[in-house]
Amino acid sequence: MSDKEGNSIEDSTVSELRDKISNDSVTARQVIASYLARIGKVETEIAAWEAFDLDFIEDQLRQLEKAPPGQSSLLFGIPVGIKDIFNTKNLPTSYGSKIYEDNQPVTDCTVVAQLRAQGAVIMGKTVSTEFAYWKAGPTRNPLNTRHTPGGSSSGSAAAVSAGMVPLAVGSQTAGSTIRPASYCGIVGFKPSIGLISLAGVKSLSNSMDTVGVFGKSVADVALLAGVLSEIYSLTDLSKPIISPKIALLRAPEWDMADDSAIQAVIDAVKIIESLGSPIRRGEVPREFTPLASVQTRIMAREAARELTHERLYNKAQLSSSLLELFEFADSISSDVYLSDRKIRDSCIAKLDDLFGGADILLAPSSLSTAPLIEEGTGSPELSRAWTMLGLPIITIPLTRDSNGLPFGLQIASRPNLDHYLLKAAAWLESLLSRKT
Repeated sequence: MSDKEGNSIEDSTVSELRDKISNDSVTARQVIASYLARIGKVETEIAAWEAFDLDFIEDQLRQLEKAPPGQSSLLFGIPVGIKDIFNTKNLPTSYGSKIYEDNQPVTDCTVVAQLRAQGAVIMGKTVSTEFAYWKAGPTRNPLNTRHTPGGSSSGSAAAVSAGMVPLAVGSQTAGSTIRPASYCGIVGFKPSIGLISLAGVKSLSNSMDTVGVFGKSVADVALLAGVLSEIYSLTDLSKPIISPKIALLRAPEWDMADDSAIQAVIDAVKIIESLGSPIRRGEVPREFTPLASVQTRIMAREAARELTHERLYNKAQLSSSLLELFEFADSISSDVYLSDRKIRDSCIAKLDDLFGGADILLAPSSLSTAPLIEEGTGSPELSRAWTMLGLPIITIPLTRDSNGLPFGLQIASRPNLDHYLLKAAAWLESLLSRKT
């Protein structure tokens, strides 16, 4: 569907959609109709949606049409997908598990309530892996359906990549926003831990779970993050970054990566340097090298605790991968768990040693491009440490391989410098788009 000027609605950025709605070039109903048409064309092949209700969408549109003229809600009429671990009072919430296939929460989680307060249209619930862990749902990568979209925010990333919604909400405990965004060729942003409310979201690891957001540009995810954090300065990327200090630090996990994934980042680094921004290369400081393993153990212990009810009453309905996680968790002593938490806290206190004067750090977003669907949802190894340290992280797309699958550039900054990270990512997005 097109606006009055003949431009495709579903190919617009969120800023363009907002302008079109505010200028009466299109109505919110026309915007939603355009995305519904897109869903009708591709959903059978992609399978991004867990719950979808046209009557619910219609009810939201009627409420928006009652709004007074000139209202200024930041997401008025903008469609958003919601990962199916976020409670919704008007749609079922299954947490990616058959155990909860008939679960109907009585309230919205905070994130959904905030979106509705800002005029967003909740299009439905997107597929999640089982309890945001490993067991994959049916979703396929829109760029090559023989491949996974990644996990655990599978449906959210795929829905944005396929043009079914311009924005979607997911989560990250290890790499569940960054990896799917990278695999699907879009932008994924995991803010600092605690910046966005987790109230009403099914927990996997209470000390590391973070709400993540997906869009097709840095500006789009910045807008969504600003709304959900209620830190509206995040939405303003107009002031340019001037000569950020950048570091590319090789971590032990890089040894697991395909040469092509590393080369894609090295090629991007060369472009950045050729345009006048030097990048310091080096190794991760020694005390930070075990952090991926530390994150794995902490996550296992906390997941086993968070899912105590399911272990007690629904064990037969849990996947083998989740049961294996519980067995691993049970093998980790309390002393080891507490020691791992001390290691994490010590490294957080030494973040200056990690950054070494840099403003932002660069790394591959994933070990490879998206694996084949039968090989699982891919590995989160390259995001584990940064997630555990609470760093804000974003991924932007780079080049693609011969199968049409993209590589991503992962960018991090210190905790609570989310606005700086978003501006730096927008600068890199612009820089690299001119050269790729």
